[in-house]
Amino acid sequence: MTFETVKWIYQRISTILIFVLFVWLLYNINKINTYNYESIYFFFNNSKNLFFFIILIVLSLFHSSIEVFHSIHDYFHDTKNQNKITNLTKILYVIIFLSIMIFIFKFQL
Repeated sequence: MTFETVKWIYQRISTILIFVLFVWLLYNINKINTYNYESIYFFFNNSKNLFFFIILIVLSLFHSSIEVFHSIHDYFHDTKNQNKITNLTKILYVIIFLSIMIFIFKFQL
């Protein structure tokens, strides 16, 4: 099985998982009475909610990154800028991921 096939299978499976987790998130957020700091803190303080939310974020980032890198490869193939754009995109994904993790774990302290 080639790496492209694995990415294709991952895209299909992760789409279903992301959809299920997103519905779960919408359902649970809808149950929050007020959207103040305390209610959000209690939501993320629940280990199950935190775990599912982190899985949703990680799956979403990986899912989107596969498509973004595929698009970069399609539109900038064999150009001087392909490596620069790819590296910049990787840096942006790391920044986004770390920002979200810092935000989430700030609630845990």
